[in-house]
Amino acid sequence: MHTSLDLGVTTLFRDATKQNLMSSLKTTSDWERFKQIDRNARAAEQQEKDTFDRDKADLLAKAREELINEAGSKTFEHPTPLGTDRFNKTTIDAEARRRVEQAHETRLIKIREDEGLAYAKLKQDIRAREQARELPSNEFNRVNDRRDGQDRRMQRQ
Repeated sequence: MHTSLDLGVTTLFRDATKQNLMSSLKTTSDWERFKQIDRNARAAEQQEKDTFDRDKADLLAKAREELINEAGSKTFEHPTPLGTDRFNKTTIDAEARRRVEQAHETRLIKIREDEGLAYAKLKQDIRAREQARELPSNEFNRVNDRRDGQDRRMQRQ
């Protein structure tokens, strides 16, 4: 079950990842890729919010219908307690609202998680490129080791 707390945690993680990544961005292509990830995520979030606001009434009606169908279906697990109203309008409305808002928050969390993964992939690509750049220098230093005798046979740290 996702809550607004989960949404806050994913937002906090995404912001920390962005802040950490900014110090690694050195080329214009890295900055462009960073900005593109940010633009795509903002657009996806805005589209989700607009769609949710536009279709909220339809989503609530559909959720109410599903809840009414669930309430009207026979349950073979245990009998309904005497005096229990499974068709209580306020309970059904509250549960429908909760389900619709939870589905919306789940989609927002997914968008933010995908954005965080895209930033992590960018960081991984930058790190791989930097390691490839340092490899020839490290190999040259290893080959041109000027130590004598037994010291040469011992690995340098």
